[in-house]
Amino acid sequence: MCGFFASNDPRIQLNSLNVINERLSFRGPDSQSGLVSHGDWKLYHSRLSIIAPREEFSQPFFSSDGNVLVFNGEILNFRELLEEYSLKQTDSDTEALNELLNIEGFDLNELEGFYAFLRINSSGVLTHCARDRFGVKPLFIYSRDGYFTAASEASVISDLFALPYNDESLEEFRVFRAPVFKGSYFEEVASVEPGTCAVNGIFFDPLAYFKQGYIAGSDVNKCVEKAISDSIKSRLIADVPVGLLFSGGIDSNLLNAVSTVKLQKFTGGFSGDYDLQVARSMNEETGDNTILVEVSDEKFRERFFEMTKLRKEPLSVPNEVILSFLAEKWAEDGGKVLISGEAADEFFAGYDRIFGWAAKADVFDVETFLEFYCYVPVSEIPERVVTEVELFFKPVEYLGPFEMVRYFFVKKHLPILFRRLDFALMFSGIEGREPLASMDMFQLALKCSPDDLFLGPLGKLPLRLLAKEKISEDFAFAQKVGFPVDLGRVFRGTPAADRHENYSIWCEENLGAI
Repeated sequence: MCGFFASNDPRIQLNSLNVINERLSFRGPDSQSGLVSHGDWKLYHSRLSIIAPREEFSQPFFSSDGNVLVFNGEILNFRELLEEYSLKQTDSDTEALNELLNIEGFDLNELEGFYAFLRINSSGVLTHCARDRFGVKPLFIYSRDGYFTAASEASVISDLFALPYNDESLEEFRVFRAPVFKGSYFEEVASVEPGTCAVNGIFFDPLAYFKQGYIAGSDVNKCVEKAISDSIKSRLIADVPVGLLFSGGIDSNLLNAVSTVKLQKFTGGFSGDYDLQVARSMNEETGDNTILVEVSDEKFRERFFEMTKLRKEPLSVPNEVILSFLAEKWAEDGGKVLISGEAADEFFAGYDRIFGWAAKADVFDVETFLEFYCYVPVSEIPERVVTEVELFFKPVEYLGPFEMVRYFFVKKHLPILFRRLDFALMFSGIEGREPLASMDMFQLALKCSPDDLFLGPLGKLPLRLLAKEKISEDFAFAQKVGFPVDLGRVFRGTPAADRHENYSIWCEENLGAI
């Protein structure tokens, strides 16, 4: 996990370095490159060393033939790809990626991992500016007068070019808690779509994998454990310690149960929170060693304002603040990577209410979708936003209600989820990895029909059946427990009257903070 900046805009000069450092150095606490020139380009990289943590693989990475690469993330199958293409083996996925990109017509879809990278050839021509399939890593771009700028954080582009907040993005924040359709919070700054290279176009389209046909639920169930096990093994590739974000939910418990490597677990929250109570009980009853991090209202407030100041954007959910404390604790103990259970709900229909409605619906209805998905009443959603949602769904009506909703969660919701995790952990110098967001898990999930994903009102049936086998039936089929935070108490000293006031307080505090 790292942060990078690249621009051929003449406005970027050596005196831009202070701004770049202020916005990006937190993403790479191990080293910062300074501003490096390559033809008309100015490049910067801050490094969190995880694979081959040696100085020779620091970035910007210059190859012997004069190409230069800045890269955030990990290529997990780099050794296999080097062997497949008869290239020299290396310990560094950065060096490997640079060599693979030399292959004419190399398909980025062959890369297994999570990444954002930019590559410039020896002549100063931008050849790649790409983001991974599901948008695990952020990548923002800005163009002006024929010049091009890219960065791991939109805030640094906003600062350097004096770009204001986009009112429509802030409008989407109030509705969705994120700029779902605008991509970034700033005027003229775009987010590179997942599975896309800004130079060469789309290399992965999740829609192509929908409607390829379901298989029997029993056949899916036979494959789930191996798919999770293989994904975990790949996400453990690192030359530094790896830990686990642990909660009382199915996803992190399955990762813990299936992993063949015992991982240090971390759980956090406010005093009395469900996750803390569950982890504390497990520690006492079984001798487990989960590290518990209890956060006070005062510490939460302080960290919230630190995070919004650094990010220059609203936070999506209060749990981002809690995650930063868990990452901080792991960093203090020498860790650099935490794995988590993101993508299970999106792939396997874990949001019971909205997926349950879609599974039973004969016809897709935008208003009903908005009632389930949005955080404000439908009557308060601006007409422009409703139109954006309608335009998103119109071309995929042939999928039917259930797969339309699943496609939305893969295409639009997952990148928001990953952005939350990415910033929350990187704030404290930790990389997040999501084993359940592998290509194998995605393809397996799409083979599941709605009937094979639900048992009564409960979704994620294949994962629940595995949890029944690995943990217990009572645990596997328990109702989902949410993560309510009384934001009235935290920010105002008085409990919020209801969930609507709670959400209003969250929006007000975020927008006031930025």
